[in-house]
Amino acid sequence: MLVDRIRVTSAGFIPKKMKNKMAEININPPEPFFGRPIAESTRVALLSHDIIVPNEWRTSPLTPEIVDEADMIIAVLPDQKKDLLELYPKIKAKIFTIREISRWDGYLVQEDYGFKDIPEDNTIWNYVEENPDYVSNIMNEMERMLVRAYPHILEHLGLKIES
Repeated sequence: MLVDRIRVTSAGFIPKKMKNKMAEININPPEPFFGRPIAESTRVALLSHDIIVPNEWRTSPLTPEIVDEADMIIAVLPDQKKDLLELYPKIKAKIFTIREISRWDGYLVQEDYGFKDIPEDNTIWNYVEENPDYVSNIMNEMERMLVRAYPHILEHLGLKIES
C-alpha cells in the first residue's frame, strides 16, 4: 500500500520577501513562532475532511536534516522555494511549489502576502489562523492543489497507484 511507503512531514519556513514586507508594516510573527499547537479553525477544517490532528502536534521549523532526508519538498509559496534553493542549491531536482507540482496556473489565496485581503497589523496571525472563511478558503485551495498534484507526486517518487 502507498500509505506504508510514503511519509509526509510538515515544517514551516517564512520566506525573506514575506519577512521584509511584514517588517515594512511593523508586523511581527507570534513568539514563539514554532512549537505552537494547530489553530482551532484549522483543526475544525481538517476534521471536516476526516483528518485528525493529535492534540500533541506542534508547528516545526524546517531544518537542514528534514531537507536532506526528503525525497521531495513541496513549498507553498514561490518565495519559499527561491530562498530554499539559495540555502540548499543541491535540492533543485526535488523541490517544487504546490503550483508547479499541481500544474495549476490560476490565482492562489496563499500567495497573497501583498495583504490586500489580510489585516496590515499584528492581528494578521489571528486572522490567518482563526478567521473561518480565510482558513476554509486556504484548506479548499490546498485540497484542490493536492488532488491535482497527487499523480505528479507519485510520478516524481517513482511510485504507481495500486489497484
